[in-house]
Amino acid sequence: MLRKIGRYIGYALMWVALFFVWRWADGGRKEYRATQRVEECNIVVEGSAERQLVDARLMQEWFELHGVSPVGRPLSEVDLAALERTALSHSAVESVNAYVTHGGCVTVNITQREPVVRLRVDGYDMYITEDGYIFPASDGYAVLVPVITGGYKPIFAADYSGYVHDMVRDSVATIERAIADVEQQKVPHYKLLRQYDKELRSVLNSRVRREMFMSDYEVAKRKEELDQRKIEAQRENEERHDRIDADIAILDRQQERLREQRRYVECVGSDFDNLMDFVHRVDADRFWRAEVVQILVDGGGTVPMQLSFVPRSASFVVDMGYAEQMGDKLAMLHRFYDKALPNVGWDSYSTISLRYEGQVVCR
Repeated sequence: MLRKIGRYIGYALMWVALFFVWRWADGGRKEYRATQRVEECNIVVEGSAERQLVDARLMQEWFELHGVSPVGRPLSEVDLAALERTALSHSAVESVNAYVTHGGCVTVNITQREPVVRLRVDGYDMYITEDGYIFPASDGYAVLVPVITGGYKPIFAADYSGYVHDMVRDSVATIERAIADVEQQKVPHYKLLRQYDKELRSVLNSRVRREMFMSDYEVAKRKEELDQRKIEAQRENEERHDRIDADIAILDRQQERLREQRRYVECVGSDFDNLMDFVHRVDADRFWRAEVVQILVDGGGTVPMQLSFVPRSASFVVDMGYAEQMGDKLAMLHRFYDKALPNVGWDSYSTISLRYEGQVVCR
């Protein structure tokens, strides 16, 4: 029994000792963090060196610009969450993880976005990644990727950052809600029509009752008055219908305009998919990735989109026609590059067109 009690007392003393050791260590850690200042912020930027938009120097300047740089601060005042939020506020940063090492060094691991094409049309200068994320070009490094120019009309603002598919989906959802709201505005009109029709039926179904001692003349007079009232009720009901039908027609036209907007947004989303399909095919092929310098886009939306591009190796323009069957067109153009152009010369034509199925037309 005494041994058991002694064992329990020993356990209790051990836990008490561990508690005080932990309190001492925690106090030392807090004192260390309160006095130790950060001498260096180790920023590691991951991503392709060929498509680098930011580096450690630029991100350090970004932290200093936003007043969250940890360099020179006590460890206790370093806000890792603020560092991560600030890094993510840079459009070229995809993800970030900030932490403090045991030695007191602040490390920030950053994964940057890697664009596959640059959009430079009227009022726009933006990068687009492989998965369709679009963001404004910053003052960082320029990436050597194909540049989209021409009459392309984006539906997003020039300062937009995000996925184009999300914007298209959200825009369509907003328009559909607006269409539903307009439909709800019709409900009171429909109720009024039913009410007026009910009142008309009540008048049309009314009859003259012959009362005791009522003469034929008086009965005939009442019938005539009732017939006149029915005629007036029908005319008034038609006028009411005309007014309400006119109000409903206004709402119908409003809905049709919204449906046209929805069709336009859906067409623009489809155009973007077709454009990115061409960009992906170019980026996935080593030859075309080196050859395609500039992509010219015309039309889009309500007008079918057409593509052409400027190659690096010659002075001609390649007309790809409508944005369809791009894989077949690029394969056919590659064969033309291999077999025909070396024989006639790279500067023999100003335009090479693949607009017509199965044909390469040179001018």
